[in-house]
Amino acid sequence: MKVKVLGINGSARPDGWTASLLTEVLKWSEKAGAETKLLNLSMLHIDYCTGSYSESPELCNLEACIKGKIGDAFGNIVWDLLEADAVIFASPVYWYSPSALIKVLLERMTSLENMGAFMMRGKVGGVVVVGEEGGAINVASSLLTTLTHMGFVIPPIGAVYLLRRWDDERKAEAYEDARTLGVNVVKMAELIQSVEWDWVEGWKEV
Repeated sequence: MKVKVLGINGSARPDGWTASLLTEVLKWSEKAGAETKLLNLSMLHIDYCTGSYSESPELCNLEACIKGKIGDAFGNIVWDLLEADAVIFASPVYWYSPSALIKVLLERMTSLENMGAFMMRGKVGGVVVVGEEGGAINVASSLLTTLTHMGFVIPPIGAVYLLRRWDDERKAEAYEDARTLGVNVVKMAELIQSVEWDWVEGWKEV
């Protein structure tokens, strides 16, 4: 079965550096035999998380998160996430942190993880980060930590970052890393498909 790779661009610019690096990842995923899809969050409306978990964890679930949300794109994004075998989250660096677009998506995705749901368990995750100055490592680390606790499996070279002030040689290396990530998420997804294992509850069987 063909691997499906979803790329999520969390930049306000659908044609900027972040999009360019993410596109390189997806291009090489296709070369590795995958079917790919790109979402630009700047072109979608996603409501803020209401913080229901703070009131009561039981209130934070997918049904409650999408019910009655007219005009909110999160419900459609959920289907893309569930259908994907691998998801690449791409973000610029804004004040040493991921973009607000990526943050609001991840906060809403709590409804996919909370109360033992772990709907992302066993999916392959990857990260693309582009910054003007420092902070790329901060953003990559933050995103990787969040993804792994949601149940994503991170392959080798699972995070790629680029600083716009780098010289051409260093930027070229970042694009080489992007190609590695693009192929690695496909190969990792293929390996996972060949093994029946619960990546969250499996320890109980050992």
